[in-house]
Amino acid sequence: MDKLRSIYSLILSVLGLGLVIWGITQIPDHPQPLIFFLLLILAVTTQSTMTYMVGNMASVSVSSAISLATVPLYGPVAAATVAAAAEVGLWLISLRIEHPGWRRAAERLGVNAGMNGVAIFLAGSAFAIAANWLGPDTIGGQTVPWVLGAVVGDQANFWLLVAIIYLVHGVKPIQVWYENRWAVPMNVLVMSVGGGLLSLAVREFGPLGIAIFFLPIVLSAYSFRVTVSNAKQQMVKLEEMVTLRTLALAEANQELETLHKEKDAFLAVLTHDMRTPLTSIKGYSSILVDRELTREQQVKIAKVILQSEESLLEIVNNILEIEKLQSGVPVHLDTATFDLALLTRTAVETLEAPAMEKKIALRYEPVPSPIMITADMSKIQRVLLNLISNAVKYTPKEGSVSVDTQMNGRYAIVEVKDTGYGIPADELPHIFDRFSRVKGHQHIAIGTGLGLAIVKSLVEAHDGEITVESQEGVGSTFTVKLPT
Repeated sequence: MDKLRSIYSLILSVLGLGLVIWGITQIPDHPQPLIFFLLLILAVTTQSTMTYMVGNMASVSVSSAISLATVPLYGPVAAATVAAAAEVGLWLISLRIEHPGWRRAAERLGVNAGMNGVAIFLAGSAFAIAANWLGPDTIGGQTVPWVLGAVVGDQANFWLLVAIIYLVHGVKPIQVWYENRWAVPMNVLVMSVGGGLLSLAVREFGPLGIAIFFLPIVLSAYSFRVTVSNAKQQMVKLEEMVTLRTLALAEANQELETLHKEKDAFLAVLTHDMRTPLTSIKGYSSILVDRELTREQQVKIAKVILQSEESLLEIVNNILEIEKLQSGVPVHLDTATFDLALLTRTAVETLEAPAMEKKIALRYEPVPSPIMITADMSKIQRVLLNLISNAVKYTPKEGSVSVDTQMNGRYAIVEVKDTGYGIPADELPHIFDRFSRVKGHQHIAIGTGLGLAIVKSLVEAHDGEITVESQEGVGSTFTVKLPT
């Protein structure tokens, strides 16, 4: 295909060059050389107003009408010279010597000049044959040649171009014609009417006729090109906007799908975790009603029921709390100055009972002096209780949990360290996400996966920071930094 394309391009270039040389040799024989040169210059000028309608195929150009108008004045060869010169002139105007593809541009020039020259020569020949056959003094002789010449010129130029497209890209010629057939009437109208009017103007008024009758058409063509160019730019912008909106919609749909999955996961966890304490409450309550029990048995069952009730209450509170914290409304802080070390020791003492039941050594390292901070005491207490409670829950029997407080510059630090099951490395980055629970720990204790998300929100509401270090099978260390 490349070899055929090169041969085809060479043939077109040689034909175009031959027609130009032939036309130049005829210039001395022209009756009015000035008009010929004016038509030549006008063709070069108007070629710059060519408007591409779709990609680089369908186009509208006034220079073809000027070339056709040259036929009855100077003949088909002169018309072909004007057509080829229009391409050469446009190429010279836009030429950039430093452009790295100038040789390629020169090849395109030869092909375009050849196509236009050959097409107009064929159009001029058809025009001359029709005019001689119908006679110059008949209505048919004054109209049919223009239409026939325009059709021949337009289609000759089009099919010569289609051959290049087929050789380069392999696109079927009939497919290209079908997609661009709508431009044929417009080009035929421009060539026949424009060419006829210009020819009439030149015969009646000489050089002045070019300015009187054709310059307005040139200006209209330029205005049309500007309008089409602006429309294309607006279309490009519109397509960019549509692309951006489509991407935004896709992202929104993805986010919505993620939220739906989170909701489904949350409902599944919630249903499972609430069923356990509810079943426990129902079962032990039935035992209390239906059986005669000793005081010791009654106390034991009551404790189980109370623990189940506390679990349910924690789930409900967590749901209500996370909605408030992540609704976008700033967290209201009822701040006061208090001793963080004392609050931490109290939280540890509160959780001694569940730690003793699992034979877990829950230790608090006392500090020599108070650690005073300004914060919301109840919310910091909730942070501490949650972290210590989790450490107890997810530490096996006879393990250990240690809680330390210290000062580090302008920050107060609480560290909760356990010898528990640990968190897998791939799940560690998501441990503070809503509804996130370690998959391997879900059978160990009930929960909604909201506790650590709430803790993080409360700490950050105080301009603090919470981090975690964990190793599976070794344990975890949660560290809270709060400004003093």
